[in-house]
Amino acid sequence: MELSPENLREIPEAPGVYLFIDSRGTVLYVGKAKNLRRRLASYLTPATPKTRNLLARAERLETILTRNEKEALILEANLIKKHRPRYNVLLRDDKAYPLIRISLGERFPRLTVVRRRRRGDRALYFGPYPSAGAVRETVKVLTRFFPLRRCSNAEMHRRTRPCLYYQIGKCPGPCAGLITPEEYRRIVEKAVAFLEGRSQELLEKLSREMEAAAEKLEFERAALLRDRLRALSRILEAQAAVLPEEKDLDVFALARKGDRVSGAVLFVRRGKLLGHKIFHLRGTPEEDPWEDVLAQFYDEGKLLPEMVVLPELPGERAVLEEWLSELRGGPVRLVSAEEVSFKDLYEIARRNAEEALRSRLRGERTWEELAEELAGVLKLPVIPQRVEAVDLSSLQGAAPVGAIVAFFEGEPDRNRYRRYHIRTVSGTPDDYAMLREVLTRRLRRGLEENDLPDLLVIDGGRGHLETARTVVEELGLSERIGLCSIAKEREDEGEKVYLPGRKNPLRLSGHGEVLRFLMRIRDEAHRFVLSFHRKTREKEALASFLDGIPGIGPKRKKVLLSRFSSPEEILSAGVSGIARLPGFNRTAAETLIRHLQK
Repeated sequence: MELSPENLREIPEAPGVYLFIDSRGTVLYVGKAKNLRRRLASYLTPATPKTRNLLARAERLETILTRNEKEALILEANLIKKHRPRYNVLLRDDKAYPLIRISLGERFPRLTVVRRRRRGDRALYFGPYPSAGAVRETVKVLTRFFPLRRCSNAEMHRRTRPCLYYQIGKCPGPCAGLITPEEYRRIVEKAVAFLEGRSQELLEKLSREMEAAAEKLEFERAALLRDRLRALSRILEAQAAVLPEEKDLDVFALARKGDRVSGAVLFVRRGKLLGHKIFHLRGTPEEDPWEDVLAQFYDEGKLLPEMVVLPELPGERAVLEEWLSELRGGPVRLVSAEEVSFKDLYEIARRNAEEALRSRLRGERTWEELAEELAGVLKLPVIPQRVEAVDLSSLQGAAPVGAIVAFFEGEPDRNRYRRYHIRTVSGTPDDYAMLREVLTRRLRRGLEENDLPDLLVIDGGRGHLETARTVVEELGLSERIGLCSIAKEREDEGEKVYLPGRKNPLRLSGHGEVLRFLMRIRDEAHRFVLSFHRKTREKEALASFLDGIPGIGPKRKKVLLSRFSSPEEILSAGVSGIARLPGFNRTAAETLIRHLQK
C-alpha cells in the first residue's frame, strides 16, 4: 500500500514492523513500533531531509504485526540483517570475535577456538577476545600450564599412539590412555579457574599440590609445580584489573563528525580488561542509535556479559534487556556511563572511538564515492550497494563447480557466499554452459526471494560476459543488474574489463580504485571456488573407493565421508576406530578395512 491518510486508517494500533520498498522491490528502510498507526502517522509530515528523501524513493509500504514489542525488535533486527536497507543505521563490524571453548560434555574435554557460541551444547565459553592474536596468546599460556587435547574426537579415537603435542608436553595423551579421566578433569578445573579469573584460588591449589609432592619425596614433580607456580604468578600479576569487583561488562562509546560515526567497545571480563574493538555505523542516526547498535552487535553467536554500559540509556531499555537476557540465558542490565564506577572505562572507550573516527576520516574514501565512480565507469543502471562475483572450476571436466562471493558496500558479506555443484554439464569442459547454469540458479532464486545484486562481476572475457548478458536478459533483469567481466589475457597487457555492448575492453589506468575493487572481488571468487573444488574432488575420490563394498550403504557412506577425506585415513583409524562410528559395528568395520586393504 501507499502511505496516505486514507490508508493509515487501515493500519492497526498494534506493535509490529514496517518496510518502505522502492519500485525495484528493494527494501529501503525497516522500522518497528509499539503502535504502528501512530508511528507511521509521523511520516506524513517528515521533519528531516533524510526522511523526505526516503519517502520520495519509496513506492509502497508493508507492515507485519507482532504480538509484542520484543517480537517486533527481534523481527526488525532479522530483517535489517537480511536486507541491509539503505536508510537504516547499519553497524559495520568485521567479524564475530574469537572465543575459547571447552567441551565439558565430553569424557576428555577439548580446547578449541571458535567464533560462534552454540547454545545448549554443555560447553564453557570464554571471551570475547579482541583479536586472533589475543586468543592465541591466551591459548599459549593455557597449554603451557594446563595441557588439554586439541584434536577432534575422530582423530583421538583413531590414534594408537600420542601425537607431537604429547611429545612437547602440551597434551597429556588421553588418546593413548596415558591419563585417567579423573586426572584429566583436574587439569580442566584448573584451566577453567584460570580463564574465569579465579587466580588466588588457582595459586593456592598449585601451592598445596607442590607441598604434597615434596612430602611424598616426589622432588621432580615438586620442582615442576614450583616453576609453574612462579611463572603463573607473574602472568596473573601482569593482567590489568580495571574494576574492584569481578564483573563482566561491555562498555560502548560513539564519536561523530558530520555523517561519519565510529564506535568502540571495551570487553571487561572478571574485572579485567581483555581489549577493545572498533566498529563503524553506516547512515547517520537521527534518533537514539543504541537500539539499532545493540540489536545488530549482539546475536546468538556473540558472548553477552551481565552488564552493558552506554553513554545514554535507550528509550526501549526494558524490551532490550529482556531480549538480551534471553540471548545470554541469564540477566543482562543496561547501565549508564554516568555511574561513578564506570566513568573511567567509558572515557577509555570514548577516546578510542574518537581516534578511530580521526583515522577513518584521514584515510578512508567512502563506499558512496567509490560506488558512484563504479556506476559512472561501468555504465550501471543504479549506484551499487551489493556486488557479486562469479567463478567456475573443473579439472578436465571432472567435478565441475561454481561459486559466487558477495560484497556489501565494499566489504565481504560471507553469509551470502554460495557454492554450486554443476548439474547440466559433464565430460568435456564447457565454461559457458557452466556459467549459464550457475547464473540462472542464482538469479531465479534471487527473484523468488527479492534478493538480487546491483552488479555482477564475471571472471572471464567477452564470451563469458555475453553468456551472462543473455541470462540476465532472459530473466528480464537488464534494468536492475549491471554486468562486467574482468580478464587477464596476456601478462604484458594486464587486466581487461569488458562491458555489454562495447567491443573493446576498458582501460582503467585512470580509475585505479575501481580496478583494484574489481580485482579484489574477482580474486576472492577465485579463491573461494578453488577451495570448494578441491574439497569436492577429495569427496568424489573417496566416494568411488566406497562404492560396492558390502555393508556400506548410503547412510554408512555418508558417515564416512563426513569424517574422512581419503582411504588412507580410514585405514589409519583401524577396525576399532570405525566400529565406534554411528551406525557401524565390528563386522562392518572389518569388512570395510579388508576391502580397502586389497
